[in-house]
Amino acid sequence: MGSATAGPLEESGFTDVSPGGGRERAATPLSARLEWSLFSAALLLYTVTRLIGLTRFPIFFFCDEAIQANLAEQLLQNGFRDHTGTFLPPYFLNDQRWAVSLSVYVHLLPTWLFGKSVFVVRATSVAVTVLGAIALGVALKTIGNRLWWSAPLVLGAMPVFFLHARTGFESAMMVSFYACFLCAYLLYRYRSPRYLFAALLFGAATFYAYTAGQGVLLVIGVVLLFSDLRYHLRQRQALLAGAAVLALLLAAPYVRYRWLHPGVVREQLAVLNSYWVDPIPLSEKLKHFGRNYVAGFDPRYWFRPNEIDVVRHRMKGMGYFPLVYLPIAVVGAGVCLRRFRRSSAHRAILFSPLGVPFAGAAVDIQILRLLAMVVPVTLLVGVGLDALFGWLRRVFPSVPLALACAGAFAIGITRLTATALVEGPTWYDDYELYGMQYGAPQVFRAIRDELARSDPKRVLLSSGWANNPNEFVRFFLRPQERPRIAMLTIHTFLLSRQPVTPADLFVMTPEEYKLAQTSRQLVLQPPERIVPRPDGSPGFYFVRLGYADDADAVFAREREARKQLIEASVIVEGQALTVRHSPLDMGRPDDLFDGRGDTLIRGAEANPFVLELAFPRPRPIGKVAVALGAMDRVGLRLVVTPAEGGKARVFESSQTNRPARPRLELALPGGPVLASRLRLEITEVGGGEITHVHVYELSLDPPLRTRI
Repeated sequence: MGSATAGPLEESGFTDVSPGGGRERAATPLSARLEWSLFSAALLLYTVTRLIGLTRFPIFFFCDEAIQANLAEQLLQNGFRDHTGTFLPPYFLNDQRWAVSLSVYVHLLPTWLFGKSVFVVRATSVAVTVLGAIALGVALKTIGNRLWWSAPLVLGAMPVFFLHARTGFESAMMVSFYACFLCAYLLYRYRSPRYLFAALLFGAATFYAYTAGQGVLLVIGVVLLFSDLRYHLRQRQALLAGAAVLALLLAAPYVRYRWLHPGVVREQLAVLNSYWVDPIPLSEKLKHFGRNYVAGFDPRYWFRPNEIDVVRHRMKGMGYFPLVYLPIAVVGAGVCLRRFRRSSAHRAILFSPLGVPFAGAAVDIQILRLLAMVVPVTLLVGVGLDALFGWLRRVFPSVPLALACAGAFAIGITRLTATALVEGPTWYDDYELYGMQYGAPQVFRAIRDELARSDPKRVLLSSGWANNPNEFVRFFLRPQERPRIAMLTIHTFLLSRQPVTPADLFVMTPEEYKLAQTSRQLVLQPPERIVPRPDGSPGFYFVRLGYADDADAVFAREREARKQLIEASVIVEGQALTVRHSPLDMGRPDDLFDGRGDTLIRGAEANPFVLELAFPRPRPIGKVAVALGAMDRVGLRLVVTPAEGGKARVFESSQTNRPARPRLELALPGGPVLASRLRLEITEVGGGEITHVHVYELSLDPPLRTRI
């Protein structure tokens, strides 16, 4: 294997040309000083429009943002050990998933220097995305693009990245590291083979920054390996050996992660309700994967306003990319296709979208899992703009044309920023769990004020308006304040009598406040404080309450009602199966037998949750399997009534189910029983009399399936 002495623009097997398309420019149409001035101005505009009003838009502050600084603070306080005692952990626990890694280490220095605040968390993310904007410009410059300086403008005008670059989501970091990886790879191909080490470092950063980055890196890494295989093999043995050693070192944290947490991939897929853990044929899984993968490239998803993703990830009335980008990107793709055989750079750009939907296709399509698409779109638009610039400068002078281009982008970005800051807070009126999840900074600011002013015994904050709201307690409150707050819902106090004193201050959402007002058990005092939403409507009520004189009698009547089973008829195998079950607040009995992992029934309150099946004709039962929601300990009790009569046979089992497993099975000792009736009692051990039991699927041996 000899050294690469022929120059980076030559490629064995092809007559390679410059990445600019085989036309080495005798003189650039713009001076280098003007290009760098435009690039600096573009970066400044990008940075300012990411930072201005950073705590006001997006209007939510999500638990996945708070956890970055919380984990960084924990790592600093514990001598760089996580809650399990692991030194320099490769991954951190985010609720039920070991899914946070490099982003925590990125937040270490800002958290140490400036403490925890919404601005610090989001500004850290912005700083990383600025690095990505720089990388995209350098990548285009490396391939001879005449409008390379416009990359931050192209990126900055994308609604999807305008929103998410202003959050603390680790997906935004992954996007930037992917841009840096592609930039380093192009520098490796067209400047110096030594940039291979930078490409490996940024590739690893893409992999560890966010779980979807693993699929991105896997696909693009394999594609680029074979796309430029002859070039790679022509490098010096010392360089390749050094790169191999670095790659092994970079892979070590992931190997350690899998050793520390065996079975973690399957567990995470189960938590995400992925079809990959469903009991369906492999062919069906591959079809599902193929549909999701192709959907990740659908222009309608990217360029038209969509109703697929939840509202907090969308900018109202806007596509993820400006519609004007579509024809420009098509032109860029055409240029890349025309130069496909002769230019490694254009092949790399054309291949760069292929890995984006790979990991996301394993579950439902969602924008955070596909956010890396902004990188190839920026590059394709950059290539398309360069081609259009080359055509137009035959008619118009180059400098005015470039300045007009920069001015158009600047106007667009400025308008996008102003619209988001002025109109964005009231775009959507769903501020609850499945909407904007608005209010974490606002309500905790009010709670801290109440703790300091009125010194209540406890503050009991509703937990039903946000995912994993306990992260907000750690983020916004000082250690001495945290023991004085509890996260729960008003339903706890409506289902059974709980200890309440006049000093307790309840913080409720409007829905919970209305429920408490209309209840027969509670007596509410007038609200002491109301935290408003952006549209002026009440967001949180600060209220004191007590129980009515006849509350115990009301609880007794409701307790008896919870024990009453509801009867329904389900068509199974062409026959009517009678199902009796505890009251539900989600789903239908049919969902138990549809063979899908994304449908479920949920018990409204009962613990144990009871299911009774009366078969139209006797059938053998040898095994019962259920797919349940996560529970620390689940008790299963089967009561099988033999068809020939006699005493019912009872079988019991107790198992852990956190994180949720695809199936919990209970085989009948002694072999199958010919049964006329089956009763299944599912108990969350330690969950109290009242809890929500989630049942995704029930299957018997032989299986039951509804006919659709």
